[in-house]
Amino acid sequence: MPVKLPASSALAAEQEEYPYGDSKCHPVLRQTVGSDELIATFLAATPAWADSLMRARDQIVGVFGLKTTGPRQGVPQAPFRVSQQLGVFRILHLAPGEAILGEDDRHLDFRVSLFCASGQLRVSTLVRPHNAVGWLYLAIVLPFHHLISSVMARRMVRIINNGATP
Repeated sequence: MPVKLPASSALAAEQEEYPYGDSKCHPVLRQTVGSDELIATFLAATPAWADSLMRARDQIVGVFGLKTTGPRQGVPQAPFRVSQQLGVFRILHLAPGEAILGEDDRHLDFRVSLFCASGQLRVSTLVRPHNAVGWLYLAIVLPFHHLISSVMARRMVRIINNGATP
């Protein structure tokens, strides 16, 4: 399921390399949001039940050799930096109005673009499975992913529109 990222996204040129993609786009009251604020808002928008699901995921997938989130640490604070680890996410790219998070694993690679421009917040996910285990994992987590990403995108909009810095 290909997704069309904005042409100015750092992921736009490589989106065709990912067989799966989805995107949530919502209007926000600001024209743009900086990359540090996008990441802080993304982290603040994570519901507690999603964290519980991630802990359960870690227990299951660790047995199969997939990467886990590792030990829990305090809530990361800005300024963020490229290559910084945020649980299962690693910061891959920071630019005005966009932050790209993701990870590469032997079973699949994924990218999450947090993009805000022209009063639109777009949260996009791209996934590239490498083998049968990657495709199986993707099929199992997709229903959870859709629920979590929808809830988080709406929460991000509320945080941005309320002007509260997470």
